[in-house]
Amino acid sequence: MAGLPNYIQRHKRDLTFTFLLIMSLILIVFSNRNVVIKPKEMGQTLFSVFQMGMHRLSNWFSDTWNSINELKKLQEDLEQARSKIIEYERVSRDVAELRRDNERLREQLQFSRRLPFQQVPAEVIARDPGNEFSTLMINKGSKHGVRRGMPVIALQEGFQGLVGKIVQVGLASAIVKPITDPTSYVAARLQSSRYDGLINGRQLYSGSLMMRYVKKLAVNDIQYGEPVITSGMGRLFPPGIHIGRVREIQAKNYEASLGIEIEPIIDFSKLEYVFVLSGGSEEWSEK
Repeated sequence: MAGLPNYIQRHKRDLTFTFLLIMSLILIVFSNRNVVIKPKEMGQTLFSVFQMGMHRLSNWFSDTWNSINELKKLQEDLEQARSKIIEYERVSRDVAELRRDNERLREQLQFSRRLPFQQVPAEVIARDPGNEFSTLMINKGSKHGVRRGMPVIALQEGFQGLVGKIVQVGLASAIVKPITDPTSYVAARLQSSRYDGLINGRQLYSGSLMMRYVKKLAVNDIQYGEPVITSGMGRLFPPGIHIGRVREIQAKNYEASLGIEIEPIIDFSKLEYVFVLSGGSEEWSEK
């Protein structure tokens, strides 16, 4: 029942026109005395009026049905357009990601060609999910020439830095212990002031480094932000590889040497590609 008032409201003009037409015909018939009322003609007149109304109603239903079909078609076209847009956006993201990958790989290739050491390029394929500063797995192993104890370096955002060393080797993969591990030790040197010390991971989950056994008289010569590099002592790592920068200097009265907190130059959480240095200690000493 609620639909009838809405129908009347929407077709108010057509109904009004039909009503007025009928009333006009009736008035014409009864106001003209000379007109002879013939039931047959009257019936035809009323039938024609009814037929006109039905024709209008039929046209309205036809137009409504066509409008519904057109709306449905438009909705289908809209869904197809949305699907195409989503697909184009996905392809665009994939292309952008491929470009970034190509740029990174090109940068790594150029870095590899500049290295003065023999090296094996590798990709980081796994890491400890509980502690990103503990161990890393790479996709190169003994069949690629990787051996235990080999140093590992990386290029990241234009900076060359020390990652760690190989501690376990499989046929096609290897485990790297990063320098951020508390049990990893690296002979290091302050690049500008030239003081030597020993670096190891500060805490298991911190990712920072601590340089120890630096003479206390160096406290006035060391600058915040000063680069720290490998010294090459012990021949475990080649000299001159960047480790990090000075972040904090600790000079405690009860300790015989300085404690220097070092911020690693490599962000281990973003590490993707590395280079395993396959040269021996004799080669490093000659550089």
